[in-house]
Amino acid sequence: MLKSRFTLALLLGAAIFSHAAASAGELTLFSRDGFDGRELTVRTTTPNLVESGFNDRASSMIVRSGRWEVCEHVGFEGRCVVFEQGEYPTLERFNDTISSVREIMPERRHGGGRHHGGPRGMIALFTGRGLEGDARRLRRDADDFSGIDFNDSAQSAQVMEGSWQLCSDAGYRGTCRIFAPGRYEDLGRGLRGRVSSARLVDADDGGGQREGDVELFSSSGFGGERLVLRDDTRDLTEFGFNDRADALIVHQGEWEFCKHADFGGRCVTFGPGRYDRLGPMGNLISSVRRVR
Repeated sequence: MLKSRFTLALLLGAAIFSHAAASAGELTLFSRDGFDGRELTVRTTTPNLVESGFNDRASSMIVRSGRWEVCEHVGFEGRCVVFEQGEYPTLERFNDTISSVREIMPERRHGGGRHHGGPRGMIALFTGRGLEGDARRLRRDADDFSGIDFNDSAQSAQVMEGSWQLCSDAGYRGTCRIFAPGRYEDLGRGLRGRVSSARLVDADDGGGQREGDVELFSSSGFGGERLVLRDDTRDLTEFGFNDRADALIVHQGEWEFCKHADFGGRCVTFGPGRYDRLGPMGNLISSVRRVR
């Protein structure tokens, strides 16, 4: 009986070890473009590639499993980007600059539903445009960037997971916009160099099923009367909203907002996000159309 239990324990242990090995991530770096030259395979967090003799040498890579964050400085500092499973025959901006790598493990889910702490996410903020300069990576809300020594520093961002609201003032106030997963090489006027707080939000911003792609508000801060649009509108006069919008929300797509009817005069394009003040375009919009 004791022998059979011992055998069962060995089998279970082997099965667990086999599962862990199968689920572990694997990354192979190559010293030349096109998966040529010297290579190094990594399966664990490596904060310093100097010890492997591969610092600033990678020119191509293959992510065989998992999701990997590669950084230009040791200790996961400097510019960092997350690569999904796949082949990367050239590394462009990361050519011969990678100094540390680590697998980005998925968050645990509880009870088969959404993460108990809210939506999952990760965002990297950069001090320069084009995802250049020093970086800060966030996985949770930060209501005051002074606490992370990054206030009014971000000029570009990469959202790896989740949707994030970036705001110009602490406490999620001021100019705020929502950024879905993707690369944002310039945060645009109003946020570029002015981000002071960031938080994870639901994809629909908690508002449930929305009515349209664009919402216009007659008062800043999303107050006053509201107009919901799904289609191009050549003249807001027919909706009683000409020269009245002072805030807007773009749920999806990119939309052009123009000073005159029939898309004339000065026009400004807004992508997905929340714009609580329209600045020079406030109370001047007369026509709206989707451009992408």
